[in-house]
Amino acid sequence: MKTLTLIFAFCVLALSVIFFPSALARSANAAAVQGDAKLVYADFEKMENNLPVSARGGYVQLYGGQQNPATPAKFKGIEGVNAPELVHLKPDDPNRAAMFSYELPAFNQYANVTLEIQGLPSKDGKQVGEDVTGYRFLTLQVYAKGTPTPTGVSSMRVELTSHDHGLKLQYGFPQLAFRLNPTGFNTYKIELKKLAQPSWMQDRVDPKDVLKNLTSVNISVFCDQCIPINGTVVIDNVIFTN
Repeated sequence: MKTLTLIFAFCVLALSVIFFPSALARSANAAAVQGDAKLVYADFEKMENNLPVSARGGYVQLYGGQQNPATPAKFKGIEGVNAPELVHLKPDDPNRAAMFSYELPAFNQYANVTLEIQGLPSKDGKQVGEDVTGYRFLTLQVYAKGTPTPTGVSSMRVELTSHDHGLKLQYGFPQLAFRLNPTGFNTYKIELKKLAQPSWMQDRVDPKDVLKNLTSVNISVFCDQCIPINGTVVIDNVIFTN
């Protein structure tokens, strides 16, 4: 993939970027301190073993899901790896962001491609949780381009998960969809108290229990009653803030 050419061509259209400075690295086992002004969850400036990690070294991966296995969702990041590419927004800008392309096929009641970001490295084979109940918002920057709409999918979804910390859920965690701006690289602000499980989910949890032991932030492109959709997404500066 001609990364720099692609990103420059996309982003030169209308970049209205608000960059956030990187936070100091924290201990891999430390929880977010209540009352901190912000927690930089992922700024995509780090790689370990040639793979991207979160701001404090957590695992980052791409995966897809769909209702019909015969027509699977497809994605591409780093060649041959289930991880996003780290790209420069402009040739002379040292800042990097995560990028992946996707295809959501028809003949699916639902389909999605998800960027999973674990905040902290796993320990003893288990995901490490942290308490983010002291924050009110999650902000992230997104640029999206595709078809059939200018942004491919018209909306994206944020889901907060907690694994290995007593909650029995494997999916259907509190989440919220946000509508994409058709131009530019924009900052989206998610109010954490508005996160809710899907209505079809039978096993219910209190969103505060997820926030007390947060293990990952999942950011998805998705469709329901799908028609063919394809596109490219660039994500940067995933930050908990007040």
